[in-house]
Amino acid sequence: MDAWMIRAGRNGAYASNWIENGVIGIGWDLGGADISAMSRDQIRTAYESLHPEESRAKIAAAAGQVNRFAHAMVEGSTVVMYDPQTRLYHIGEVAGPCEPVAGNEAMTYRRAVVWTQEAPRDSLSTSSKNSLGSISTIFSISDEVMADVLRAAALPPAADEEPAPSDDEEARAATYNDGVERIKDRVNLLDWEEMEQLVAGLLRAMGYYARVTPKGPDGGRDLIASPDALGLESPRIIAEVKHRKGAMGAPEVRSFIGGLRASDRGLYVSTGGFTREARYEADRSNVPVKLLDLDEFVRLYVECYDSADGEARAILPLVRIWWPA
Repeated sequence: MDAWMIRAGRNGAYASNWIENGVIGIGWDLGGADISAMSRDQIRTAYESLHPEESRAKIAAAAGQVNRFAHAMVEGSTVVMYDPQTRLYHIGEVAGPCEPVAGNEAMTYRRAVVWTQEAPRDSLSTSSKNSLGSISTIFSISDEVMADVLRAAALPPAADEEPAPSDDEEARAATYNDGVERIKDRVNLLDWEEMEQLVAGLLRAMGYYARVTPKGPDGGRDLIASPDALGLESPRIIAEVKHRKGAMGAPEVRSFIGGLRASDRGLYVSTGGFTREARYEADRSNVPVKLLDLDEFVRLYVECYDSADGEARAILPLVRIWWPA
């Protein structure tokens, strides 16, 4: 049985939609042509005629990826998709033919999938994580790596092929996203005190004066931040930090909101994420509240890292990777 990894858009933007609707998709534009009836050369010719401005390398890469989606994947193939929000690899079985999708730029072709199991990223070996960080949108998964994924999800192993090359823009995005996943792995190794200090460091990097509050019956106040050192100016940010695997639910978020004053701003950081009901509680709050899960926190930390102080960098140091312009 063959097994394929497919990316759910940049940063896994379509992962939850794919799971909910039982599909996978690609977004390359071939004018609605029936690519399942076309050879790879025909796909390349059709793509090139619609995108003559693109380089030969990008056209070849696109044709290769489209051909994999149309022909290499077959009904019964195992497919793996990663959701960075939940840090889960979703495993399913292709259950339908390749079909064009009208009026949807994000998904021009789709295939039905029956999603069956989930494999937590934290349960995989480092080598498997590295392999699944390939720059390609669609690539086959090696026997060794698939066995590791299936060990975590209790499914039988699948087969191997080599990943395909891609263009520089896609490569940069995939490299960046793989770096984010590695940083998230490192954050998960921090203890709760280091995590609180890291959140304080992020707020300082954003221009706030932030301090961790003494432990005790603080009503869900792990940190307090403000624009001035005395804490007299508004807005005052009250932050709660939960560094654990379980998602925070509506009761926890509701309790946190209940302890805020009308003039406060709330920040709730949960490395285990939030339930849909918890996000609804934050959205309906009369006091502005921002929820940050692990993925959102790490991306924001990367964005602000150049302004981070020595304390934050000591907890979570990063290095810049240079890429030709």
